[in-house]
Amino acid sequence: MTPINTNLSRMQGIELEFFLVDNEGKISNRADEIISNAKKALFRTEIKKECGKSMLEVISHPHISKREIFDRFFDDFESLMYEVNVNDLGLYHYATYPGKNKNEMRNDIRYYAKQQILGEKRWPKAGKCVGFHCHFSLPKKSFNPLIKFFYPDIISKQKNKVLNLYNLCIAIDPAITSLMQSSPYYEGKLMGKDARIMVYRGDKVFGYDNSLYEKHPEFGTLNSYEPDFESLIQFLKKQSRDWKALLDEKEITRDQFGKTGKASFLDSSWRPVKISPHGTVESRGADMNSLPSVISTSHVLHSLSKYVQNENIIVQPSDIGNTNPFTLEDNILHVPLENQLKNVLQKNSALLGFDDRYVHKYSKALMSLVKRITPIEYRAPLRRFSQMIESKTTASDEIIKYVKKKQGYTNYEKIEQDVAKEFAVKCSDRIYKDILVSKKMSSNTLRF
Repeated sequence: MTPINTNLSRMQGIELEFFLVDNEGKISNRADEIISNAKKALFRTEIKKECGKSMLEVISHPHISKREIFDRFFDDFESLMYEVNVNDLGLYHYATYPGKNKNEMRNDIRYYAKQQILGEKRWPKAGKCVGFHCHFSLPKKSFNPLIKFFYPDIISKQKNKVLNLYNLCIAIDPAITSLMQSSPYYEGKLMGKDARIMVYRGDKVFGYDNSLYEKHPEFGTLNSYEPDFESLIQFLKKQSRDWKALLDEKEITRDQFGKTGKASFLDSSWRPVKISPHGTVESRGADMNSLPSVISTSHVLHSLSKYVQNENIIVQPSDIGNTNPFTLEDNILHVPLENQLKNVLQKNSALLGFDDRYVHKYSKALMSLVKRITPIEYRAPLRRFSQMIESKTTASDEIIKYVKKKQGYTNYEKIEQDVAKEFAVKCSDRIYKDILVSKKMSSNTLRF
């Protein structure tokens, strides 16, 4: 992603990750071929390789207008879909392939470094999970794009905006992950409603051994709230020092690890919320999902971040936030305390989704807040999530329902490979319809 100049107006950018599947619904490791050919036809977005050879990432560069972001995205995405189609392939847009995933991992120095640090047996898990990431520019005159870190003389008002935007993204993570969950199955086995989180983050609360960041949870688990801006700065510096120490142990320099040969001080975290080298707060906790859900999530995140910054909202973890999450009192937004957020909401979101009453109440409260701060003429993208909350049905629930229908209501905890392939074909075919629906959504409703 192109670095954001935070001296300009507030901007947003998106990153979408996909799996490649062949016309039989099997994972395909031909991403290099597709990326090489598609780059010639993509002019307004970037397509990049990921850690696995069956994965690709599409990036829409930052812009002040959400509508412009998605206009750019769809202009190029149709060209990408053409390239995928002529090669008898498809894009699978859910966060884990439901059956056995035979992805091949890359051995570039950056990925080799993570393999050595995280563990040879754990590292392939990174190639079996895809997500959706949304970027929001940091407040004006807070971030220096030349050194890729904060200016030393930020005024107090801007410090508070950075802090509250960061804490907001942490506070809403279990709701966003609930609404976007699309990974009930991992390697053919039913794990809950969000296998990707359990496999990836390294948090012991899920009871899942051998997760990607199990040995180094400080780089993968849900962030802790920061009490003030100085604490946030110290946290970022410590995280960077700790990652550099691990690289040093493997005799790999920070610049060798960098994506472009020059690593950033901030290229040391894969947590759900990140201060990125691009001058953004990055929300990266959500599963990848359908294009309409991506638009809805972008709208929710943009509306909240804009409101918190424009109205100088203080994001305050509190007992009120536990019992009545997202209650507004003057300029204070009450959010759940950290124990409730991590050990109840995050855990139950991944395992149970909206079957858990606390997760359902918390997610419903978030959407009520978003509706309240969004002008009525711009609420159309919110309908999708409102319907999910009303029906208590997410993409994960739909996938489980599909498997039950195919295999029987007592035989769905393991998905048969043929059923997984059939579902993958159905999913990749549906993306063409999703493009039409999503283009209409973005052109009519994303001016806010």
